[in-house]
Amino acid sequence: MVKSTAVQDLESALDAVDDSTVLTAAWDAFDLAVGVADAITWQGGDELQALAAAAAGAAGRALLPLPATGSPREVPTLPAEAEALEPFVMLMSRTHAALIKMADSAEGDAAAQDSLREAADHALVAANALALVWGR
Repeated sequence: MVKSTAVQDLESALDAVDDSTVLTAAWDAFDLAVGVADAITWQGGDELQALAAAAAGAAGRALLPLPATGSPREVPTLPAEAEALEPFVMLMSRTHAALIKMADSAEGDAAAQDSLREAADHALVAANALALVWGR
């Protein structure tokens, strides 16, 4: 399993102390997952799982604030094999963990905590769906 620089950068940013950095990384991770899911939808795997991953990624992304900086990540060309999706499955799992951690540490704003938890749930759904596209 080879991780792209984009995935490695996002994983590092998800571990940041600064909440805005984590939120930007989570938004970008969701955006990348949507792009990957869209790209693989018709490559011969379980297209319903790919569509579910794209929908979950879009729903999670919609719950987070737009990043103030940056640009969309390029979606790499992926071979039609489960191993190729593993970095993105792990990225969505780390996004889930980072958002749960942020929700747990958020003080006072119940609505923000609920949004973070809901976005985290979408990350987990996206991870699970991506894992099933090619029968992992």
